[in-house]
Amino acid sequence: MPGDLLHDEGGAALVEAALVLPILLLLVFGILEISFYFWTSSLASKAVQLGVRRAILSDAVAIGPGLDRAESTTYWDGRPPGTSCSPAPDGTSACPRFSVACGAASGCQCTGDACRFGFSARRLTPILKAMQAVMPDLTAGNIEVTYTTNGFGYVTRPVPVPVNVQVRLVDMSYKPLFLRDLLGASLMLRASAQLPSEGLLTR
Repeated sequence: MPGDLLHDEGGAALVEAALVLPILLLLVFGILEISFYFWTSSLASKAVQLGVRRAILSDAVAIGPGLDRAESTTYWDGRPPGTSCSPAPDGTSACPRFSVACGAASGCQCTGDACRFGFSARRLTPILKAMQAVMPDLTAGNIEVTYTTNGFGYVTRPVPVPVNVQVRLVDMSYKPLFLRDLLGASLMLRASAQLPSEGLLTR
């Protein structure tokens, strides 16, 4: 009967399933995608932690005054031996200050009083190998190492001078597995870790 067709709910469940299923699939794959992204981010954080631990025990990848024993004779030029490098209340210091960031692509870029640094790709290798233990796809081009004087130490002692060492990921991205059309071809991965130096001489 025509009236019975108006009240027939036999296909309602199918229509509802067709409406709900795409949303459910999007939710499931979204949860998977987010989980993979945070897992990869966690690996990136672990990689830079391993990298900075290796960096503080290795020769500096920046070759120059203050970081290399052979290059440091002019670093203390004209300064009274034994004077503390701690900044005075007015912010001045008896010791030169610098911050030098080094990467395979750009070499070493420096700001400060003692900026005559070259880059050693060979010295970057042990840092890279330490980081590849958790992220095998890393290359030298994905690593930036920064050395920044921290005000510790004294004029002429020690060499290399005390610095804070930071290892940072650059040009590293996560490529979505399921939601590339929604999230884009890649998502940037950002991770860095910093520790004070322990001599910057290979043991």
